[in-house]
Order: sequence, then structure tokens, then C-alpha cells
Amino acid sequence: MEWKQASPMRWERATSGMEEYFIFTGNITAALYDGRQQYTVISTVKAEFNNIPDVESALRHAWKQVRYEEPDIATTVELGKKIFEVLDDAGVEKWADQTFIIDRDNRDADALHKNPRRMKPSTLYYLPKSSELVLHAHHATVDGVGMVVFWDRFFRAVTSPNREISFGQEHARLVPAIDDLIGPQGPPTPEGIEVGKAMVMDYVGNLPAIGFPSRVGKVPAGESIHMEKVFAEETTSAIVKGCKAKGISVTTAVHAAYITILSKYADPETNTTKYTTPCEFNIRGRLPAPYNMAAASQYYIPLPFSLDLPATFPQMVAILNKYYRTTIDAHPDWVENQGYFTRALEQFVKTPEYRTAPIPTDGLVSSLGIVEKHLQRSYGEGDAVVVRDWKLSCDCVLGMTGFHVYTFRDKLRFVFQFNEAYQEPKDIRFYMEEIERVLTEEIIGTTNL
Repeated sequence: MEWKQASPMRWERATSGMEEYFIFTGNITAALYDGRQQYTVISTVKAEFNNIPDVESALRHAWKQVRYEEPDIATTVELGKKIFEVLDDAGVEKWADQTFIIDRDNRDADALHKNPRRMKPSTLYYLPKSSELVLHAHHATVDGVGMVVFWDRFFRAVTSPNREISFGQEHARLVPAIDDLIGPQGPPTPEGIEVGKAMVMDYVGNLPAIGFPSRVGKVPAGESIHMEKVFAEETTSAIVKGCKAKGISVTTAVHAAYITILSKYADPETNTTKYTTPCEFNIRGRLPAPYNMAAASQYYIPLPFSLDLPATFPQMVAILNKYYRTTIDAHPDWVENQGYFTRALEQFVKTPEYRTAPIPTDGLVSSLGIVEKHLQRSYGEGDAVVVRDWKLSCDCVLGMTGFHVYTFRDKLRFVFQFNEAYQEPKDIRFYMEEIERVLTEEIIGTTNL
């Protein structure tokens, strides 16, 4: 999967399993829903700019500088491969004209999100009315933690611009696929292929699992909605202290609370005796430099997780905490074989059995941890840039919902993304309030703080 020169100005490499999964899934939804792609990644920051004479020029230059430093942000995708076009200085200016948009019409990011989106190269929007920046990118280009790292790189470029950039050699900094960094080296082996198939079938064998009531498959797709819940600082602090006292992570507690609510309000027509999902693990910390801080990359691994229901909150916490904290270290072979797993998964989604199977109606839980591990609250001398808010979401065109969990500025945050045709916004808001109630009762209420 290494990058190879296909022509004097074009470099290509084969996609990894998850990259190919996102490309294939996106292409299916684009064909069915007027170009809209499932899992388009959207990240929004609200920033305050101080003592920057020409903010718009500084932002445009930073966007170009990120392309120079991390060219994968400018890659495009096709089925089976990623593509990078080498450009000279004039070509990069044209690229910036197309991909750095100053949006003077929309009042804020929420208004921008309501506009129909068609997939194109990674595009950065600046909304002067709300002082927000919005990045749209293909999920095959960047993952959740990568989005956090991107903004750190971007704001460093805003406050420390490199004026000596000369474009034309960025292909030397293109990053490899995850399989080339942690997977078995060399061509796929028959044994590895069988391992991947077995992992996928073990996962698929537990589907369809429990899910919320949904109209998916019964009505046409509607608008993709992103609904956010921000906890008060004192509530967040109490949850964090309670989790520490119990020896568990906040991710574990939230995930257990989510399953509790999913079980309570499940669609009785789903398999309410089984919870099945791919748990996600960011592995940048296990990669060598500079890949451990790569922004425009797909550097996480999904591993299948199943839980028999019914289960109490303490039972779920014990199982989830062990899974999140020990799986990677206890099963190094799973890390090595994740390439086989994701390849097998990518092949499975192309089968008729997958296309006719019920669409999951539970939320894909994705924890981004503490955002400040990668993104500072301010940058530059005299706080030239102050990051007031940060949010990540994905477009949901099909029924699968997303549930991002993270903390920023000492506040726990939930972002639910769903399609309005299949889920009622009032129901999603209710589920989030119920998750908070469970956390309050089980974590704060039972801990002597």
C-alpha cells in the first residue's frame, strides 16, 4: 500500500480496509441520495482572533501551509485508491481558491450544515459572522482524533506562518496506510485472510442486535442532524471524580449508560438480548514519529464487541472497562490482524447479504477523550488565537447514528448525529438527558466524593 508515482504529477496508493469501507459506503449513499455521502466528517471550531491584521489572509495561508506540512489533507479518493496531485505554487493557489471558502452568507455553522453537501476535496469554510471555521472531509482522509490534531496544526500555522514554502515535493511526506505500520509485512497470507474472515463472521453473527425505534427503510432520507449536549463544569468534575474513585474511565461510564438507555427504550422488534458494536481504539500513541501525530490519516482500529443482555450497570462497567483498557495489550495479535479484519469487513459490505440486511439503529459510540491532549485553548503571543469551542460530527444519510463523547474546556460533551427521517430530534434529546440521569445516579450518586 505504499505510495507510488502513477504519472509525473500524480501519486497513488491502495486503500486500507476502513478507508475502502468509507469510500464504498459513501459511494452507495451518494448514488441513492443525490451525491450525499454517509460519514462525511465535519469539524467546527469557534475561534477568537486578536491582533491579527488580516484574518482571512492568515487563515488562507495556514490552509496552504497545512497542505505543505501534511499533504494527505489534499488527497482525493476513488474506489480502491487514494490520489495526490503534485502542484506548483500557482496550482496550490488555484486549489486554495476552490477549497478555502469565506462564507459571508450563513450566520453560523448550524446554518451552513443545513445546506446540502456533495463530497469534494477537503474544504475549509470561514464564517466571519460567527467567527467559526468548518472543515468538511472524507472519512477515508481523516478520523476523529485526526481532526483534533488538524486544528492544532492549523492554528500553529496561523500564529507561526512559514513564508518560505515552495510547493512541489510534498509527496515525500504522504503517510502510509495503517496496515503498513502495524500489520503483517508482505502480501496477505491464507492464514491471515481466514483470521480476518473469522473475526468478521463472529461480529456479523451477532447482528442484528438491539436498536432504538427507527423509520429507516420505511421513508426516504431527510436532513442530517447534529445535536449537542454540553455538561456543566461542576457535573463534569463530579463525573470525572466518580469515575476515578471507581477505577474506570469516563468513556466506560458513558458507554455503559448509553447501553442502559438503549436497553430501556429499545425497539422490541430488534434482538434485545444482544448488544453488538465495533469499539474504536486510537493507536497513534503506538506508532513511530511522525505518524504518531498525523492528522490527515485513518489511524484507529475497530474491534468487535458484544454483550449479552439484560445486564446491570455495574456488570456493563466491569466488562467495558476491561475491554477498553486491556484488549490491545492482551491481544497484540488482534492489532496485527486488524488489517485482515477490516479487509474482510470491506469485502463483506459489498455482498448481497449485507445490502439486504437490516440497518443498525443503535448509535456508534466514539470517544475522543480529552480534546486538550492535542488542541490548545490558545495559540500565539498574547493569545492571538483563542479556541472557544470545538465540535466533531458526521453526516448520517442512512439509519446508523453516531455518538461522539469528549471533554473540552472542562466540560463533558455529547454530539449525536442522526437522520431526521428516521429518528425524532425530541427522542434523541430525551436519550441524551437519560444518559446524564444514569451517570448522575450510578457515578455521582454512589460515590463518596
